[in-house]
Amino acid sequence: MTFASMMLLGLLAVLVVYDWLEWRGKNRRALIFEVAAFVAGAFFIAFPARATALAHVVGIGRGVDFLLYPIVIWLVRESMLTRRRRLEDLERMTELAREVAILGARPITTVPSAPPPPATHGSPPPPPPPAPRSAVGDETGLPKAN
Repeated sequence: MTFASMMLLGLLAVLVVYDWLEWRGKNRRALIFEVAAFVAGAFFIAFPARATALAHVVGIGRGVDFLLYPIVIWLVRESMLTRRRRLEDLERMTELAREVAILGARPITTVPSAPPPPATHGSPPPPPPPAPRSAVGDETGLPKAN
């Protein structure tokens, strides 16, 4: 066994242990699938001639090519699925932000067009009409600071 094979097997072992500790009890099916894929990878790392023999059986020249073709196809598929999920999440986030904005919206008060009627003798004068509210800022009309 070569030095590179030993290093790759060590890397696989570290990844399996790390993921086992991280995913324990969370996503058991994914962990089992990962361990199975890593065991198969470790087999072909330890015995590369077996990968080449298997590649020749299916009509591929080298064992590395036999392993790389499905891996590249799988990675492209995962990339496309991840992009689609990200875009769907962005659409859901936009819809959620719109709903929150609509639920939190307050009506805009307007200045009355006619002056209030004059006060009668002995009653206090009516309060002044509220100042118009700015859609951008607070009472000062300045933009709100974040």
